[in-house]
Order: sequence, then structure tokens, then C-alpha cells
Amino acid sequence: MSLLKQLWIVTALVMLLVFGATFIINSATSSQYLEEQLTLKNQDEATALALSLSQQTLDLVTLELQLATLVDLGAYEMLQFHDPMGTVLFARGTPNMTSTAPPWITGLFPINSEPASAQVTNGWNQLGTLTIKSADSFAYDELWMGAKRTLAALIVAIIAAGIIGSMLLRLVLSPLKQVVGQAQAIGQRRFATVAEPYTTEFAEVTRSMNELATRIKGMLNRESERLSKQRESAELDSTMGLIQREPFMARLAAKLEAEDAEASGAAALMRLGDLARLNQVFGRQPIDNALKAIGNMLRRLEKANSGWIIGRLNGSDICLIAPRVSNPRGPAQQLQQAASNVLIEHGIRDRCDLPTACVTYSSEDSIGSVMSALDNALLLSADQGAATITEASQTDNSPGSTREQAEQWLGDLRYALDNSELFIETFPVLASNRMLIHEEAMVRIQINGKVRYAGEFMPWVHRLDLSTEIDKAVVVLALDHIAATGKPTCANLTSEALANAAFFDWLESLVMERRADISGLSLELGEAAAFSQLESFRRLSDIANSHGFKVGVEHMGYRIGEIGKLSELGADYIKVDGLFSRDIATNAGNAALFRAYASIAQSLGLECIAEGVSEASQLRGVFELGATGACGRGVTYD
Repeated sequence: MSLLKQLWIVTALVMLLVFGATFIINSATSSQYLEEQLTLKNQDEATALALSLSQQTLDLVTLELQLATLVDLGAYEMLQFHDPMGTVLFARGTPNMTSTAPPWITGLFPINSEPASAQVTNGWNQLGTLTIKSADSFAYDELWMGAKRTLAALIVAIIAAGIIGSMLLRLVLSPLKQVVGQAQAIGQRRFATVAEPYTTEFAEVTRSMNELATRIKGMLNRESERLSKQRESAELDSTMGLIQREPFMARLAAKLEAEDAEASGAAALMRLGDLARLNQVFGRQPIDNALKAIGNMLRRLEKANSGWIIGRLNGSDICLIAPRVSNPRGPAQQLQQAASNVLIEHGIRDRCDLPTACVTYSSEDSIGSVMSALDNALLLSADQGAATITEASQTDNSPGSTREQAEQWLGDLRYALDNSELFIETFPVLASNRMLIHEEAMVRIQINGKVRYAGEFMPWVHRLDLSTEIDKAVVVLALDHIAATGKPTCANLTSEALANAAFFDWLESLVMERRADISGLSLELGEAAAFSQLESFRRLSDIANSHGFKVGVEHMGYRIGEIGKLSELGADYIKVDGLFSRDIATNAGNAALFRAYASIAQSLGLECIAEGVSEASQLRGVFELGATGACGRGVTYD
């Protein structure tokens, strides 16, 4: 029960108690007062009537007529006249006069006035004695009217006290909303700090929760720094600070194997011409300084473009991967321009050629085909001039061919959406005890009888701006799968889902309609999307908590420097990318990274799931490192 309801109840009870006591006391006092007043009235009327009769010449008939008239006009319970010998000459009254007061009033607060007597004389001769007792019905009516006025005042007072009390309580408890909001956020694994309220008791609670959130964030920041330094020493080139060849190639392989829009994009390869000669001419230290400056510039370029990866393949070759980019010349020009600006600052641009090649890639390509195309185009670029950008020659990469592909894919995707040719293929995500955590739903389409995988068509979904429609369809298919099988199911959303406010409105309407199935649903987005759109992800998390389904972050591991944001997301689980769960038995860096993510997840109360597990030994390894679940080709039902 809310405090406001409790306030109204307490106010009503207190006011009833106070006014009840007041009513009883006032009614008892009033009945006594009225009784005294009636007694005085009886005496006054008896005296006045006796005096009036004493001044008249009366006979018995005249006396009876006058007294009967008084009884008819007045309200007397009793009016008697008896002679000096005690003989009753007249006795009339209206003892059964009705009152509007309820019987319980007359029972609780009786009014018994005393009758009054007065002598009627004629000179010195006593004619008789007059006795009067007024009816008490009028007194009870007055007492009842007072009771009703008291009751009305009680009701008005209760309402006024409740309204004023509610307003004051809202004012006093306004800081409580902030405290409750912070507590709910912590319960949803969002460790945010808020300003301390002015109320002492609430401030103490907020201070404690702020300290908890600060400790969690501090722990994550320290772990992020440690992991970043560890990655720098293991994967980054010491001079330029760019990722080295082997981990770069592993990331390219992961992109080509992706089941989303990042399965296609652009790649660029730039060569810093003749570094050996530059070292001889300018000296090693000036050239190293220039290389460090180029590395810093390229890292800023990488950070400014979500998902881009830049690596140093050898002493002079710099390679860039730009997922989702359909025009490879754009990233190639940015790569070349960044290096050129630094060389100009160091005064050696005219002594260093920057031949650059670029190419598009897709899930159908291999690492060898992509790098071979870049190497061949780079040779052509080097022959043509210092700043030439050569796009790899591919028969299907001409503008006309690209338009034709786009039109073909648009027709196929639209047909699949309109004719229910979209379906999902599920893969188990299992806990260490082989229990099912959920089934991961991978979207597929059927075109001309052939099944096409997400890595083939999701890049075109992104380019053709069909992401929202695909997201909606996948969520509905996941709920249908839950309804049909009873198994919890996870649907992968594109990053565009977080940027589309209409999608959130649609999702809330859908989960209200599908309440029977919603508890088995999980929705997940990639690390890049979650970290770059924190507010939108938190909104998704709020919807999930309100309606009882889960949200998660997949492909974790690329943004180590932003790992502290996990404390703000409110996710239910994380999935560490397969790139970092592979070779953990032989790759100490991957093992340490995975162990760190598992430890962080445990600290935040999250599940940590390993992606891309391909064999039994790897499955055992990830669970030994702290994973709570795993998925991949090596994870199957017994």
C-alpha cells in the first residue's frame, strides 16, 4: 500500500477519533445544557401564565378554554391545574410529539427537564396551582442538527487534512522517488550515481548506494585499464600503437564469418613508401616520431568510426577494415589523408609515397581473396603515383552491377518479408550443466528454393534501409518459436533498432499482446551498438524489466576501453565474441581476456556466454575460465 493511501487512512482514523470524542463530549454537554434551559423555560412559562391568570376573573369553563388554547398552540408535554385541595381541574399535553432525531440520540443523550409549578391567586386568595413541562422533542431536534453539523465538519476536515497532508507528503517524499529510482536501477544492474537528497534519512541511503556504484565503476575502470595495457603489450605495434598482423587477420576472419551486416564492407591497404631510405635520410628517431603521430591520428580515425579496425601488417603496410561501407574509396581516402597530414607536419610528405588500394568484401570472400585483391591493386597504385587510390578490379563491383545487385536484393527481401519466406534457424546456448539457457535464432530467407544466410543478405538489409522490418519480423518469429516449442529463444537486433523510437513503441505493443510467451524472449545487440547508444539501450532494458524478458550484449571484447559502460547498461547477460574464446588453451592473451570478462560479469550479476565454441576442449576451457554458458558449432544437445 502506498504512503499516500496510508496517510488518508491514518488521517481518517485520527479525525474520526478526535471528532468522535468531540461529538460525544459536545452532545453530552449540549443535552445537559438543553435540559437546564428547558427547566428554566418551564419555570418562566409557569410563572408568566400564573401571573396572567391571576389578573383575570376566572371560572372553570374560562380557565379550561384558556389552558386548552395554550396546549394547542404550544408544545407542552404536560399542563395541569389543580385547586388548593389538590383536585385536578385540568390536565392536557402532547406526550407523543415526534422528533426528527434518531432513537440512538435520545438513548445516548437523554433530556429530562424538570416540570415547574406556579400559584394562581386572586388577590390574597389562592385559586390553584399551575404545573408545566415543555416537550423535549424540539431539544432533541436541535441536538440532532448539531450532530449533523459536527459530522459535516468532520468530513470536510478529513478531506482537507487528506489533501493538505498528501501535498505535504509528496513534498517531503519527493526525494524518495530518486532513491527508489536508483535502487531499481541497481536491481537492474545499472550502477549510476545521483545527487544526495536534502532529507537526512534518504541522503544516507543514497550515499550508500552511490558508494556502491562508485566502487563498481572504479573496479570496471581499473579492469579496463589493465586489459587495455595487456592488449597493448600482446597485440599492438610498439611504435604506431596499431594492432599487429595476426590479431588483425583474426578480426577480418571474424567479420567475414559474421551473421549480420558486418559480414560485408570495405577494406583499404596503404603503404608508407621506402621507410628504410627515410630512416637513412632523416634518422630513425624523427621517422619513429612521425610513425607514432600517424598511429595516433589513425587511432582517432578508428574511434570516430564505429566498427572500423586499423592494423599495421608489417613495417610499411597499414590496413583498414570498414564494416557496412559499400564505397571503399571513402575509407581509403580518409586513411591516406590522415597519414598525409602527419607527414606534411613533419616535413617529409614529398619524400614518402602513399599508394593505397581498396576493395569491398562480403561473407562469400575469404581472407586470402580479400588480401590478394588489395595486394594486386596496391602494386598498380604504386606504379601510378604517390597519392593514387586504386580500387580492386572485380567484375561484380562496377556501379552498374552494384545497382543491379541492390535491385535484385530489394526485390528478394521484399518478397520474403511479404510472403513469409523469412524464417529462423535456432542453435542452443547451454550452461555448464548442459541445461538450455536459450536458443539463439539466426534469421534466414529462402530465395528461389535456396536458403540464404544472414551473412549474405544482412549487409544488403542495412544498405536498403530494411533493418527495422527485419528486426520486427525476427522478434515475431522468436515469439512464435517460443509458443510452438516452449523453449526460451533469443533474437538478434540490428543497431538501427536502438536508433528508431517507433521500434520501441511497436515492441511495447507486441509484448503486451504476447504476454504468454514474453518471459522466454531474449533480445541482444552488438557491443558497438550498445556502447554507442547507451540511452536507447537503457530504454530497451527498462521495457524488458517491465514486461519480464531479457536483454543482452553480444560480440563483446573489441571495446575494452569502454568496459566500464557495462555498469550503466542494465543488461542481463553478455556474450564474448568467438574471436576471444578461440584458442584459449594456447593463447594466454585470449584466456586472460575471457577470464576478466567472466569475472566482471559475475561481479555485476550477469551471465557470461562464450560465442564461437567449436570443439569439446574449447568448451571445457571456457567453463573453467568462468563462463556460465556457451554457443557455437561445438555446442549441441546431448
